[in-house]
Amino acid sequence: MKKPEREYPDIEFLETDTETIESNMIALYEELVNKELVKQGKREKYKVYPASPERLFIAWCAAIILQQRVLINETAKKNVPRYAKGEYLDSLAELFKDIERLPATPAVAKFRCYISAAQNQSVIVPQGTRITFDGEITFETTEELEIKAGETYGEVNGKCQTAGIVGNNLAPGQVKEIVDVYDYYLKAENVTKTEGGAGEEDDTSYYERMRESMESFSTAGPINGYIYHTKTVSTAIADVAATSPEAGVVDIRVLLQGGEQPTQAVLEEIEAALNASDVRPLTDIVTVSMPEEDPFEIDLTYYINRNSQASTSITDREARAAVEEYIKWQTGKMGRDINPSYLTQLIMAAGVKRVEVRKPTFQVVEETHVARIVRDTMKVLNGGVENA
Repeated sequence: MKKPEREYPDIEFLETDTETIESNMIALYEELVNKELVKQGKREKYKVYPASPERLFIAWCAAIILQQRVLINETAKKNVPRYAKGEYLDSLAELFKDIERLPATPAVAKFRCYISAAQNQSVIVPQGTRITFDGEITFETTEELEIKAGETYGEVNGKCQTAGIVGNNLAPGQVKEIVDVYDYYLKAENVTKTEGGAGEEDDTSYYERMRESMESFSTAGPINGYIYHTKTVSTAIADVAATSPEAGVVDIRVLLQGGEQPTQAVLEEIEAALNASDVRPLTDIVTVSMPEEDPFEIDLTYYINRNSQASTSITDREARAAVEEYIKWQTGKMGRDINPSYLTQLIMAAGVKRVEVRKPTFQVVEETHVARIVRDTMKVLNGGVENA
């Protein structure tokens, strides 16, 4: 069963409508003055007129009260985890299980280290051996590598020395300049694409993980508990699907930020975390893998209003940007049905007159699948201008 996307309504603890505040103050002022007139034996009713000094003074006071109420509302919302941000959200973490905001994580990849010739004894490549891309983006091995006797290479995991996205998206073979030469060195290079680097955990992800942390109190292996522990591994993890296809088996699917599929190194790190003795019940068999992909195509034509206030070139650029925004949304979460209606909505919001969407058509995406755009066949056509 798919988990619905959570949306929160905005809330106010105090009224912040200017007209309401001012009208209430006018009514209260008139009431107080009229009571005083009654005490003095006068029958005429006092009214506050729009241009009177009293009305101007009330408007000035109402503006100050409005500012104070806005500050009070914002301060009160900072005490509610759902609405808190930054350091205020950090301070509310103590209300949940012992949890902290995840720091930025480095990109990772698998490296192959070669030696010049097979040896009669094992050759050790020390942990922390550095290999660089350009002298700035440098990776280091995360464990000691033993190249066994009679072999000429071995493989080891490596991580970028700089946390964040800076080390992502380097193709296999690009990181190959050795910094720390090991015995019998011939060459060393990454054999998988570098990925998995991400910035510090944002407020939305942090709050979602706070909620999910409550599930981790159980030792019975709840689905949300597995999701929480998976997300704790890295801020690069954007989405997690946990299902149980049969009794005692837990299937974990992981999607990275930007809709990227995880590398084997990332999957191994997650699997190790989930198989810890204080996470996985003894009777559970946990598997971690990437989601299956459901390909979809885009084929559409949009038309621009001849009388549009924006220029044709600006509308054209905005329409194409809307298509890219749709692709990012559609491919950024598992189990998100392929929805052409949302594509139409985004393009219309860009200022076009109308749009004909031939592809994609609506398609249900399973919980452990993710939609994937086929860019080779993508057609986004400008049909020209039309009269209103």
